[in-house]
Amino acid sequence: MRKHAKWILGVGVWVLGFGSGIPHWGHSQNPTPKTQPPKPFSRSYTIDTSQSRVIVHLSQSGLIARRHPRHEVEVKEFNGKIDVSTRDEKEIEVEVEAQSRSLTNIDKTMSEFERGGFHNVLRESVLETQKFPTIKFASISVSDDRRDGDRRKFTLNGDLILHGVTRRVAVQVDLDKMTDQELRATGEGTLKQSDFSIQPYEGGLGTIKIGDEVRVEFIIVAKST
Repeated sequence: MRKHAKWILGVGVWVLGFGSGIPHWGHSQNPTPKTQPPKPFSRSYTIDTSQSRVIVHLSQSGLIARRHPRHEVEVKEFNGKIDVSTRDEKEIEVEVEAQSRSLTNIDKTMSEFERGGFHNVLRESVLETQKFPTIKFASISVSDDRRDGDRRKFTLNGDLILHGVTRRVAVQVDLDKMTDQELRATGEGTLKQSDFSIQPYEGGLGTIKIGDEVRVEFIIVAKST
C-alpha cells in the first residue's frame, strides 16, 4: 500500500467543566458538612458535534507535492465542555477529548486507494492509536483578551496530550456569539510534530515529505447545559 503522510495533531478544538468538591465531615457527635463556596462558573456549555468541526492542515514537499501540496485531516469523533464565569468572562475553562482513530483524510483529490494508505500510516505508525487512543486538551488560562465590536478575541493557553506527550500550546480564538443558550467560536493554532516525539513522515526515497508544523482549525458550536 502506498504510504502517504505522517501526521500529528492535535487539534484542535476545545472544552471543560469544573467538578464539584466532596463535603468534609467533622468529628463531632452530630457532624455537619462544611459550607462549600459557590461555584464561580454559572454558564456551562456542551459542544454540539453535529455543528462543530476540527480540521488539521498538513503541508508537503518532495515530488508528490505536485499532486498533493497539502492534506486536510478531520477529527470525526470528539466531545467537550466549556464553562464561563459571569463574574469575569476572562475566566473560561475548556476541555476537549478526541478519539485518535477517528482522524480522517478529506482531500478531494486523493483516490480511495491513496486514502487507505494514508490512514494506515497515520493511525498505525504515526499516532499509534491502539497505544494512544485519545487526544486531550485542557485549558489553563486566557490572555490577550480584546474586543472587536460585538465579537471577542483572545488566546487560549492549555495543555495538549498527544501521542503520550504533554505540551503547553496556545490557540487563537474568535468568540462570535455567547448567550445563555449558545456559544459559537472559531479559531486556529499551530504545533510541531517533533514536540510530541513524532518524526515528520518521509517516504518514497524523498518523494513524500510532510512538514513538521501543522495547523489546526476549528469551528465550535456549544449548547447550554
